[in-house]
Amino acid sequence: MISRALGAEVTEARSELLGTGDGVELERVRFVAGGAERTLVFERLAPRNALEAQLVPFLARKTDRVPVVHARGIPRSAAPAPSWLLVEDLTDAPSACDVDPLRVLEAKLAVEAAVAGDVPALRALGVPERPPGAIAEDVAAAVAQEPEGEAMAAEARESARRLRSWPTALVHGDLRCANAAMTERGAVLRRWGRAYIGCALLDVVRLVADIVERGDAVLGIGLSRTYAERLDVVLPTEVLRGAEKLDRLARRHLR
Repeated sequence: MISRALGAEVTEARSELLGTGDGVELERVRFVAGGAERTLVFERLAPRNALEAQLVPFLARKTDRVPVVHARGIPRSAAPAPSWLLVEDLTDAPSACDVDPLRVLEAKLAVEAAVAGDVPALRALGVPERPPGAIAEDVAAAVAQEPEGEAMAAEARESARRLRSWPTALVHGDLRCANAAMTERGAVLRRWGRAYIGCALLDVVRLVADIVERGDAVLGIGLSRTYAERLDVVLPTEVLRGAEKLDRLARRHLR
């Protein structure tokens, strides 16, 4: 399989299981090609992340801000086998946040720009549309039985209302430092299994929240404003606060 994927003779192939986390099982494959040892990573995807096997190869044809894909497997609907990807080995790469969080933002902008005209293709690949209002309704349903559920639902809906005019784009869905690897070609964004079409400002506020949780609040200051400036969009404070609140509610109550 590796030989076919690379179009080259491969010898001494062996593998090691790296572990399973967040619905992805990682297996590193070591082999010799062209007289040198190389590694790739075989990713088996849980059903909730199966979108990644469809989406990442498409993104990789558009931009180098995602992992290089060498092969993929998408079973028929009746097949029990999981979807899988054979990708470049980024498991030991440092987080781009450790270098400069701005690199992560630039990678996100590059991916958005690369597929800006491909919304029909994204839909055909199975990328769902989740405008802020839909996320707010999911939050409202999740908190319905909680003591302050009505108030939280109202907060989510008001936050979504503030985001209605934000441009629609491809949203990563889990843009955290752990999913942004630093490589020689720049920041590379991994784990696209939760992607959707919607308000990508939610990606940026999630990244900032993760940076703050890492204890690097100073590094996160201004990223949201920089994102808006790069898009040539005005970012009123109420819109930013709405995005932060909706993301906070979604992280707390939605899986």
